[in-house]
Amino acid sequence: MPKKSLYNVLAAASIATLFATQAFAAPQYPFPQQMTYKYGNTATYVDPSVIQTHFNDWKSAWYEDMGNGTARIISPNDSTEMSVSEGIAYGMMIMVYMSSTQADHQSEFDKLWAYWKKYAGGSAAGMNWHVNNKSGNADNGSASDADIDAAFALIMASKQWNNATYLNDAKTLISWMKSKDMESDGRVKAGSNWNPALNPSYVIPAAFKLFADVTGDSFWETAVSTNLKHLSQCQNATSGLMPDWCDWTNHKAADNTGAAVSGGKGGFFDDAARTPWRMAMAYNWYGIKEAKQVNDKIVPWLEKSTYGDANMIWPGYSLDGTSCPYAFFTTSTYVGGLGLAMGSADDPKNYLESVYTVLANSEGAKKAGAYKGEKYYPATLNILYMLSMSGNMPNLYDMTGLTKYTQTKTRMPAAPNATLMPVNSGAAVWGYENWGTYADKYGVTVMVPDSGSSGVYQMADGRYIVSAEMRIASEPTYEAGVDLIYPFAGVALSFDKQDGYYDLSDLAAIRLTYTSQGVIRLAILDQQTILDNNEGGEPGFFLHPAAEGTTVNIGVTENDFGSSYEDYLQDKFVTPSWVSGGGNDRDMVMKAVRGLKFEPKMSKGGFGAITIYALELLDAQGQVITRLTNGNFDAISPKRAVNAQNAQIQGKNIVFSNMPSNAKLEIFDMNGNKIASTGLQKSGSLAIDQLVHAKGNYIAQIKGEGVQKSLRIRR
Repeated sequence: MPKKSLYNVLAAASIATLFATQAFAAPQYPFPQQMTYKYGNTATYVDPSVIQTHFNDWKSAWYEDMGNGTARIISPNDSTEMSVSEGIAYGMMIMVYMSSTQADHQSEFDKLWAYWKKYAGGSAAGMNWHVNNKSGNADNGSASDADIDAAFALIMASKQWNNATYLNDAKTLISWMKSKDMESDGRVKAGSNWNPALNPSYVIPAAFKLFADVTGDSFWETAVSTNLKHLSQCQNATSGLMPDWCDWTNHKAADNTGAAVSGGKGGFFDDAARTPWRMAMAYNWYGIKEAKQVNDKIVPWLEKSTYGDANMIWPGYSLDGTSCPYAFFTTSTYVGGLGLAMGSADDPKNYLESVYTVLANSEGAKKAGAYKGEKYYPATLNILYMLSMSGNMPNLYDMTGLTKYTQTKTRMPAAPNATLMPVNSGAAVWGYENWGTYADKYGVTVMVPDSGSSGVYQMADGRYIVSAEMRIASEPTYEAGVDLIYPFAGVALSFDKQDGYYDLSDLAAIRLTYTSQGVIRLAILDQQTILDNNEGGEPGFFLHPAAEGTTVNIGVTENDFGSSYEDYLQDKFVTPSWVSGGGNDRDMVMKAVRGLKFEPKMSKGGFGAITIYALELLDAQGQVITRLTNGNFDAISPKRAVNAQNAQIQGKNIVFSNMPSNAKLEIFDMNGNKIASTGLQKSGSLAIDQLVHAKGNYIAQIKGEGVQKSLRIRR
């Protein structure tokens, strides 16, 4: 037998013997810990059973026992043979905090730590950051964030299982990091072998302060202040966002120049997304004010640009927050990472509840390679974020002053202190009588008043208002062969009982006095959308959450319509990108309008509420329009855009012509997941049934030189 093989056999036998003889202690701080942090905000409504379910799915998908006394977290950048040190460290952290009286995970923790040491020269040192488990090849050098998280996990393990060996290993690793992962002035490097720039998400003040407490070495106090100073200088003045990589000298966004680092160029992407979470944790644990100040720079932009709800956090931004290069969909990586800036906010309002709702409804894959569910990185962060925000990731090394809380509930719909008027009662809000509520009956969405009610209430002083509260269900995740059912709810206004269409071409603004919570969209119920077979894709205006009696003038001129992310940020009426056939033509939209609707737009579910005190239609002179002209436009077909390249839905086919040679068709579900992709000939047709296999709504995007078109598919 070759010498190397014999060594591996003996090493495996030694590890197996160790685990066979080691006595495991019961967790000293079993999950759920549910501790109220000393500083900042603790989300006491997080349901531990939700975290447990996500953990069970995560463990079945990404934790793999290697059968030799070690285990790894599958972290597939290239394939499922790959593992990265980041994943091993995250796994160790999760095993510590998810250990309960019913299911202790010390054995899994020990196997992950054994795997770490296998690729760290057999000692408590930095692990080679990237391992191919099929070939056995490991890329040389460590990643500093993983080393920091592993040492952090070891310290927590020493308290969770009352085992000093873990603490000794942590101290050894901390000493190694000081000489390898850190500069002498306290700056954190990208890894043991490189320091191309600052990675803001590697600034982990809670861990640095913990290392100072454990070792008594003031170097780690210096690391806290030095790195936070540099990080603050890397923040954008408008949004507070920081880049994935930041130049140490000029504090501008730096390109990815390290051989073993990842991330985007010049924007807030997957690496930087974790930074607000790291800052919130530093404040929650230690009250580090400089960490809070980093998040405080983000909070105003975050609250405004996302309409006060984490459902509107998108995956990646330009540093000034004015553009989003990716499609509008949610992922745990950003929702939790960026949303937890509110964990240290002075007044988070209901934002953290929306963060939890999105994370709770973001399903992880149940096995590696599965199409459905979030993959390794977002699924892993999903658990860490929920543990952290809910007080289930307390400082086990020093629990002084922490108190266990009693779990609370998320908000549920309730009626105002008023009398609900019957349908067709004649009760009017500023002259408009034909109000009605609507909601799906799929068993999850809850609405007050119930669907089919008027939504009109009479207050004690005799005034009439329109009011509705709803907790809407999450939209489904694409799954082949499964019919997809989308939840809905809202309040609609018809201008007359016959749903007649009116010419509102002269309308310049809508003056609205309202109160709202959650993401509420005011949509124009126009005839063009119906005739284009795009129902649900009406142009809409997102209302900013408002206190009682807020009055806004919402422009509806040509300049107030758009379709881009920039238009959305500028509070314009935006037509969804999948709407085809001239959906942005304001004049055609306003030629035939039958009413308005107010609906929650939260893809991962959540709480929404709208109360309308006054609604007035204004002309260009600011005068209230008191008489609507019924143009009887039912028989008129809307104008359609004429393009050199043409693509449209005909029956059960996508028909196209005059396409460039590089034209490509991609199909997305309503969660932003790509489910089909194919090149296009110059002209032809494709059967929809061959592209998508489950009933539901989809978006088809055609792109190529000189052509970009979106179509909505209903199968």
